[in-house]
Amino acid sequence: MSKVVSIDFGYREIKGVNSEGLEIKFPTALAPYVKHPMSEGMDGVVSITKPGGEPEMYFYGQKALEETGIGFTTEKDKHLHPSHDILMLAAARKLEYESGDILVVGVPIGYADQKATLKTHLERLYGDVSVDGGKPKRISFNNVRVFRQGIVAFYLIPELPNGTLISFDIGEHTTDVSTVKFKNGEIEPIPSKCFSLEYGYSKVIEAVQKEFQSKTGAPVSAEQARIIAEEGTAVYKLKKIDMTMEVLKAKEEIARNIVDDAMKRLGEVADFTAGFYLHGGGAESLPIKEMIPGAVVIDNPQTANARAYLQLAMSE
Repeated sequence: MSKVVSIDFGYREIKGVNSEGLEIKFPTALAPYVKHPMSEGMDGVVSITKPGGEPEMYFYGQKALEETGIGFTTEKDKHLHPSHDILMLAAARKLEYESGDILVVGVPIGYADQKATLKTHLERLYGDVSVDGGKPKRISFNNVRVFRQGIVAFYLIPELPNGTLISFDIGEHTTDVSTVKFKNGEIEPIPSKCFSLEYGYSKVIEAVQKEFQSKTGAPVSAEQARIIAEEGTAVYKLKKIDMTMEVLKAKEEIARNIVDDAMKRLGEVADFTAGFYLHGGGAESLPIKEMIPGAVVIDNPQTANARAYLQLAMSE
């Protein structure tokens, strides 16, 4: 019996779940494979072989970040990035995708015009795929469904109140704002109040990079800045650098910008909503909940889109 495989391909992390309960999550990063004398095993390695070709090997996920310190693209058209296809095949293999399974993915609300293009692109993707030293398996996507990010998360919330509902999906580079009418179990989008803001948690990382250079005179990579944002401190040239206040300030400023911009575009609708819901990686990392009294963070906010895609596909 075929299963459903759901993948949320984020700028920072790839999250996935299948209808048999298997879940995955790894950084959206890829690097050329290099055999190290001290390395053991093949964890963090993906191998792709096209018919008649030679295997191409890469580090992916956390291993790729350790190799290069470089994450994914900031470009709008994620599926056109050279790393996209390899990472998508790796995620599908880790989720035990097999011929005949249904693949479900999503696009940001502001990029809804990419749905058909993404579907066609994925349907042309194939290869013999091995991850973490496992057995190669032929993967091709013959049944692809594409949903809109953000708006799907309403389907995860039990006992929605009747009325206008709003969700913020706070991602790495975008924040999707979705507004719907809910009545008698039916969810109806309000298109004029569904939009993408072109910033997310990555703005915090940029601010930390700027503040670190101001304090030390030295630049810092985005990945190292992310660690500083999480821990508040860093040891640089054997000296402890306290960035606690700078990190808090950056998070508050970015959260306030997101809320202010969203509220301005939502207008009066925001004042008469029956519920505010937050999800995505920034839902817990940024103090947005404190800025919107009564807002609710969806359970496991980072994987909300992947779980919602799965639920929708299984209900069709």
